[in-house]
Amino acid sequence: MKIENVFRVDLPPSQAWRVLLDVPALVPCMPGAELLAVEGERTFKGQMKLKLGPVAVAFQGRAEIVDVDEAAGTVRARASGTETKGRGNASADVAFRLSPDGNGSRVDVTTDVNLAGAVAQYGRAQGVIAGVAQVLVDQFAANLAARIAAQTPVTSPSPAGAASTSTAQAPASPRTPEPAPPAQGLSILSLLYAYLRGCLARLVQRNAP
Repeated sequence: MKIENVFRVDLPPSQAWRVLLDVPALVPCMPGAELLAVEGERTFKGQMKLKLGPVAVAFQGRAEIVDVDEAAGTVRARASGTETKGRGNASADVAFRLSPDGNGSRVDVTTDVNLAGAVAQYGRAQGVIAGVAQVLVDQFAANLAARIAAQTPVTSPSPAGAASTSTAQAPASPRTPEPAPPAQGLSILSLLYAYLRGCLARLVQRNAP
């Protein structure tokens, strides 16, 4: 199953590139994700928790960055995991492409997902799964934007009429980011509701006079 998503980062590509390769800093921005270990420069062990209605599902596995092309702005990663209660496994090849977008950057994500075992039944409704994936990406992008904003230096405006050649001010101090909340299970029902609500809003916009 191939899924395509897109999100925006309010940083120029040169800065966004460094942020998007900082995996330990990115993982807390993804709902339900938890980094368990850094096993190498480009290899990571982690866990992803989901709540599929009343059933809690957790995948544990590894992810590896297999190709980085800074000139082209592309990154390719491979991940695989096993459901902790033996209900199946999942693997994914993920390709990221970074491109300029106004004053910020656009990130296009293409994911090729393969499910096996009991969890494979959730891959049958590809349109719904793709929509839920976009909701996940939107939540990740919102969390990432908040993290970037928290780390952006705050500059104090100069008093009115102050001469620009006056004594130099102390450098601005960055905001202290709030600690990331612990990873929690995601409710697939809430994600589906958000997806359907987005579809309804787009339908209303198309039919508006």
